[in-house]
Amino acid sequence: MTMYSAFDAIEYLLSSTGGGAQDQEHRVLRQAVFHAYRDLVTTRSWLWHHASEDLDLDTTDRLSRHTLPWGVQSVDAFTLPQTGLVAEYLSPVEWERLMNSQFRNFVRVAWTVLPSKLIPDRYDLCVFNGWSYETCVTVSYRRRPRDLRFTGWEPQARSGTVSWEELEVTGSGTSFTNLMIGSVLRVSIDPTRHPEGLTGMNAYSDEGLIYGVANPGKMYVHTPAGMLKYPAGTKYIITDYLDISPGMYTALLSGAEVWLSRLNGKNVEGAMGVYGRDLRMAFESDAVAPVSGRRQGTVGYQSFWYLRPGCDQGVVGGQQSVECCDTLDGGNSNTSYEATPCP
Repeated sequence: MTMYSAFDAIEYLLSSTGGGAQDQEHRVLRQAVFHAYRDLVTTRSWLWHHASEDLDLDTTDRLSRHTLPWGVQSVDAFTLPQTGLVAEYLSPVEWERLMNSQFRNFVRVAWTVLPSKLIPDRYDLCVFNGWSYETCVTVSYRRRPRDLRFTGWEPQARSGTVSWEELEVTGSGTSFTNLMIGSVLRVSIDPTRHPEGLTGMNAYSDEGLIYGVANPGKMYVHTPAGMLKYPAGTKYIITDYLDISPGMYTALLSGAEVWLSRLNGKNVEGAMGVYGRDLRMAFESDAVAPVSGRRQGTVGYQSFWYLRPGCDQGVVGGQQSVECCDTLDGGNSNTSYEATPCP
C-alpha cells in the first residue's frame, strides 16, 4: 500500500509548473502544499481522523483531569460499559456551576473539556465521578494530524547514504533526528539516484515508516514488506506522511494549486472551482464503513433483543406458547416465553 507523502504533492506541482528542485519557486511550492494540507485537515471533522483511548475511573478519585493527545479537535463521546449508565457532558460554564454546587453528589458521572493548565495548546478531559464508579471508559475524539516539516527535498532529508536491513537503517553522512519519527523513508533499486514518486522515472522501490531514531546515523523503520536489504551507499529521501484518505488526496492537490496561484498573485477563481468540486467528492467518500453496516443508537447491544422468527411471526393472535428454544420468535401480546429446554 502506497503512503501519500509531501514529496508526492511537491512533485505534482513541479510537473504542473515546470519548475526545478533548486528554483526559487520551490519555496512557493512548499508553502502551497503546507497551507493546503492545513486547510484540508481542518475544514471538517473527517471520519478518517477518528480515534479513541481508554482511561480508568477510580473509586478514590472522584474528580480527575486527563491531558488529551496533541491535535484533538473535538471529543465525540465518553462511553461507559455499564448498560443504561450515561455520562453527561457539561459546558465549561455548567462545569463550574457543578463544582460549586452543594448537590453535586447526586450527579453520577459528568465530564467536560478545558484548556490544559500545564501544557500550552493542549486540552484536559475533566471527569466528575460522583458515584465513585470503578470502571474503564472509552473516549472517542477527532484528531488533527501533525503539521508538515519534511518534503524530501531538504538537505537534511537526503544527505549522505544509507544501508537498510530488516528494521534497522544505518546512515553515512546523515543527520537523523527525532523530528523524523513518523515520517517516511524511501529508497530505490538504483543506489546512485535519489528515489522519486511512483510517477517518476526513478520510482522508489520500498518505503517504511520511521518509528525510532537512535542517533544521527541510525534509525528504525517499519515496513510491511518484511525482510529488506539494501547495501551501503544507497541514496534515500525522508518525507512526511500525509495523514489523509485516498479520497482526500486529489482535494489536497487542487488546494495546493489554489494556494500556488494566490502566492504568485494570479487569479484563483478557476482553481477554486476545481478545488470546490474535488472537496465535495472528498466529503462524499469520507466513510470508514458502509451505511448499511452502522448500528444506530447509543445504547449497548443486548443479545435478548433479537429473537429469531418463529411460527407466529410476532403477530397478535399467533402461537401462545413455545415448546422449544429453537423456535423462539418475535412474540406478540399473548406469547408466553416459558420454553422447555431443547434436547
